[in-house]
Amino acid sequence: MVGSCVVRLFRYQEQDSTQTLREGLDEFYTAHRSAVSMPCDLRAASASIFVGHDISHVIFGLTPSLVDEAITDARIMLATDVGLRRYWHAFTTDPHAIANFERIGAASVAAGAVLALPRIWRAMREAWHIDKRWPWAPPESFHARALGDLRREFRIRVI
Repeated sequence: MVGSCVVRLFRYQEQDSTQTLREGLDEFYTAHRSAVSMPCDLRAASASIFVGHDISHVIFGLTPSLVDEAITDARIMLATDVGLRRYWHAFTTDPHAIANFERIGAASVAAGAVLALPRIWRAMREAWHIDKRWPWAPPESFHARALGDLRREFRIRVI
């Protein structure tokens, strides 16, 4: 962050990005290869959870930094059709998710969440204005659509 502005580094983070969801996800995986788990390296149950999570990073325009992880989690619970209970259950019972949490550490996760609070609050306000929730498992047809168009349809603003 620079002052009160969030610096956008990747095309998938542009509000009106012309990248398709597939291209944005490819950029996310390429740019953050050392920070994210690649679906092909995970067992099937974990892969389905993490792909939905990673797509959420892309549609909401967030990186895998600790602060953005906290915002991603909040936006998933507030603005997708997975909901709090299913999302919490998925990430507290999946062995790969548990291992990630233990590797990062509770103190680091808590610090990221505290730093993210102003943007989480904004995500909460944004959630009040959505007409329909983003699908946790978007249909294949969405992968060929521009991120900007999807964000307009679902009233998603990159924050």
